[in-house]
Amino acid sequence: MKNVKLNPYIRSFDSIRDEKLDVFFDKNSWIEVKESDWSRLKDAETKQGDIILPTFISKEDGMGDVKNLVQDTKKEEVDSSDEDWFGTDAIVEEE
Repeated sequence: MKNVKLNPYIRSFDSIRDEKLDVFFDKNSWIEVKESDWSRLKDAETKQGDIILPTFISKEDGMGDVKNLVQDTKKEEVDSSDEDWFGTDAIVEEE
C-alpha cells in the first residue's frame, strides 16, 4: 500500500478525482492506495508553465521527476579560444 496525495506544487487545481477509484485527491490528505493503482497514478503528469510535474506524489517515493520543456541556450556559448570566432575581417596595413 502507498500513501498518495496531489502534488502541492501544482497551482492549476486544488483537488482531482480518480474515476477508477472514485476518490478525490487533494494537497493536504494522504490517501492509501494499492501498489497497482499507484503504478497507474505515478505516470500522470501536469504541465505548469515551462515544466511538467508529476500530478501525484507518494509519501514513500517522494516528489518524482520534473521535466523542463525549454532547452537551455547557455550550453551553446561560443568558445573564445577558437580562432574562427575572432574572424578575418580586420585588415592590417604595414608601412
